[in-house]
Amino acid sequence: MEAKTTTITTVKRELRLQEWSAQIEAQQTSGLTVQQWCSQNEIKPSTYYNRLRRVREQYLDSAPAIVPLTTPRQISDIHIEKNGLHISLPSDVEADTLIALVHELC
Repeated sequence: MEAKTTTITTVKRELRLQEWSAQIEAQQTSGLTVQQWCSQNEIKPSTYYNRLRRVREQYLDSAPAIVPLTTPRQISDIHIEKNGLHISLPSDVEADTLIALVHELC
């Protein structure tokens, strides 16, 4: 019988969180301040903020882990050509180095 009670409790909690999420979204898209929206919907601002906190906690608990991504980096992003000489440099080359190189070529 305990498993059934746990399932019912879980379902109730999830339904409450869905309802609160809908309320929070309604407030955020309403164009009203929290105070105005709460007044119109007969909800205490403290209740609204408590629900907001609980919804955020739930989403943080169920959010997927952040996985770092690496993007392929182009070998060179800066191309200089003069008198048949072609130079390719990475885009993160130091500005002083680039200026000195251009100065020497000119």
